[in-house]
Amino acid sequence: MPLQVDRPADLATFVGVELQSETFSLTQSDVDRFVALSGDRQWIHSDVERAKTELPAGRTIVPGNLLLVQLPRLLQEAYGVTHFEKCLVAEYRHVRFKHAVGTDVPLFLQAEFLSVTPTRNFVRVETACAINFVESQKAALTATVVDLFYDTRRIPEGK
Repeated sequence: MPLQVDRPADLATFVGVELQSETFSLTQSDVDRFVALSGDRQWIHSDVERAKTELPAGRTIVPGNLLLVQLPRLLQEAYGVTHFEKCLVAEYRHVRFKHAVGTDVPLFLQAEFLSVTPTRNFVRVETACAINFVESQKAALTATVVDLFYDTRRIPEGK
């Protein structure tokens, strides 16, 4: 069950706690749609027949940037905040593509809150993320994500 809190600042209680998403995989159809949008037309992503004979796993490779853009969705699976106006991704730091990911390979997100910092206008949430292979538990991608949760309907102090 994902972590659920009422307000963004409530996440401070969970700094250092490990969270996980459900298992997922990216299909050839996902890759094809991403390639059409990104223009990344390397054969390793799109030529299924060639991949069968020329790539070690015999399958196409998921573009690294397609893996990276899964982070917001996966974080939303791992935890939820009930009351906030909007959340913006402010920063991706320390992005590392550690291992190539083939299509249809089971993965999951492992995340840990590094800091939760309330400010006057927003709550800054810094999260260490790793998209891991289910089978080996090794990281395919690691990154630090900084989200800004805005909440203009603040609860008055003491409530």
